[in-house]
Amino acid sequence: MYLFVGISYLTPRQVVCYLQGGMNKECGNVICSDEMKLFCSVLFKFFRSWTGILVLMLSGLAGCATYSGSFRVVERDLAAQKYDAALSDVEKESKSTKDRVLYLLNKGMILRMKRDLVGSNVAFEAAKTEMNRLYAASVTENALSVMVNDSMVSYSGDNYERVLLHLYMALNYLELDQPDSARVEALQVDDDLRQFAEKHPGTKFSEDAFTLYLTGMIYEDRGEWSDAMISYRNAYEAYKRESADFTGAIPPLLKSDLLRMARQQGLTDELHKYETEFGADLQNDKSVDPDQGELVFILNNGLAPVKHERAMTLFDPNSGTVVRIALPYYHSQNNNVVAARITINDKQATTELTENIDAVAKKNLAAHMPAIIARSVARAVVKAEAVKKAREVAMNNSNNGNNDNALFGMLGVLALQVAAVATEQADTRSWLTLPSNIQMARLSLPPGSYSVRVELLGSDRLVVATQNTPEFVIKKAHKTFLTQHWIPHQPTTRELE
Repeated sequence: MYLFVGISYLTPRQVVCYLQGGMNKECGNVICSDEMKLFCSVLFKFFRSWTGILVLMLSGLAGCATYSGSFRVVERDLAAQKYDAALSDVEKESKSTKDRVLYLLNKGMILRMKRDLVGSNVAFEAAKTEMNRLYAASVTENALSVMVNDSMVSYSGDNYERVLLHLYMALNYLELDQPDSARVEALQVDDDLRQFAEKHPGTKFSEDAFTLYLTGMIYEDRGEWSDAMISYRNAYEAYKRESADFTGAIPPLLKSDLLRMARQQGLTDELHKYETEFGADLQNDKSVDPDQGELVFILNNGLAPVKHERAMTLFDPNSGTVVRIALPYYHSQNNNVVAARITINDKQATTELTENIDAVAKKNLAAHMPAIIARSVARAVVKAEAVKKAREVAMNNSNNGNNDNALFGMLGVLALQVAAVATEQADTRSWLTLPSNIQMARLSLPPGSYSVRVELLGSDRLVVATQNTPEFVIKKAHKTFLTQHWIPHQPTTRELE
C-alpha cells in the first residue's frame, strides 16, 4: 500500500481508517488533523462530484514541472557570477502569481550578490509584504488547490525563510551604514517566530541564534551595552539549544564577546561562570582598543539544499485503481569550500560557522512532514474513490442500456485515473539562492581605508579560490560589515568575482 511511504508519521487509527476504505465523517476526522479541518471539509464536499475533481486535477496538469528542476539554469548563472543573466532568468518566473514570493526572494538575493543593496531591499520588502498577506490568509482560500497537489498553493515561505529574510535585510542596511533600520529588521524576527509558534505548536525552529548574535553586535556598535549583553546572552543560550541540530559548536567569537562584555559591565559572577564554561583559552581576551574599529566579514557559503521528490505509484485494492504518493526531501548541494581566511596587511582571521541553513531547512521539513503526508494521503483517498465512483456510474449506464453515457463515463474514468496520477507531485519549492551556511570572521583595525584578500579554503585547508574585495572604510570605535557570496559550479576551483 502507498501508506508504507512515511508510515511512521501516521497513527494506527489513520492507517486502519484508510485500509478500511472509509470516507465517512469519522474516518475523515481521523485522517485530517486539526490543522487541516477546513481543508478536509471542502475536500469531502467536492468528493461528491467526480467531474468536479477531474476539472480541478486537469487544471493542475499545466504546472507539473518541479520548481527546483526549473532553477538549474539560474544556479549555473550564479556559479559563473553572471548575475544579470541570473536576474533575467528569474524575471521569467515573475508572471507566476503563486510563486511571486520566491521570485522576489531570489531577485533580492541576486541583487545583493552584485552589491545592489538598495535594490535588494526593495525586492525583499515586497517579498515581506506578500508573505504577510499570504500568511494571514484563510485556509479556505487554498483548500481546493490543495486537492490537486501542494505546489498549487501560493508559496508564503517557510518559517526559517521568513527569519532569514529579516536577517538579510538587516545585513543590507548594515552595509549601507543604516544601523537603525538594521535593528528594526533584527527585532522583527522575534515577532515572526512567536506568531509561527502560536500557529504551529511544537515547531522545531522557535529562535534564531545568529540573528540574536547580530542584534547584539548592532546594540554594541550603538553603545547600548546592556542590550548588547542581553542579546549576546540570549544568542549563547540559543546556540546551546540549537547546537545538536543546527549549528554544531558555539562560535568562539561569541564566547569572547560574552567574556569581554561581562568584564566591561562588571558582571563578576557571570564572568566567572563563563570563564569556567569556556576554559582557559578565551580568558585572556581583554577589552577592545577604543581607538580602533572592527571589520565584521560574513561569508555566505554555497547554496541551500534543493528539494526533490520521492514518489511511489502502486495499485490500491480498495478502489481498484492506481494511486501515487509523492513526498519532498532535501538534497545538499556540493561545495568545495569549508571556510575563508581573510587578510589585511599583517592581520589574518578565519571564518567560523554561525548559521547552518542546510541543517535548519532539513529539520524544518522533517517537522512539517506529518502534515504533508496527511494531505497526500487524503488526496490519494479522494482521487481513488472518485475514480471508483466514476467507474460505478459508467457501469450502471451500461447495464441500463445507456451506451452513449456509458462511453462518456468510461472516457471520464480513464481521464480521471491519468490525471490522478499525473497531478500528484511533491512541492519542491524553497528559497534556492540562500547559502548552505553563514560564516563570520572579525578583525580589529585602525581607522582608514582597506581592502581584504579573501582565501577560500577546502576541506584540507588548502586555498581553492581567492578574491580582493572592493575598498571599504573602518571608523574609530565602530563596526564595518562586509559580506560575500561563494557559489561553486562544481567541487572544483573557481574564482570569486
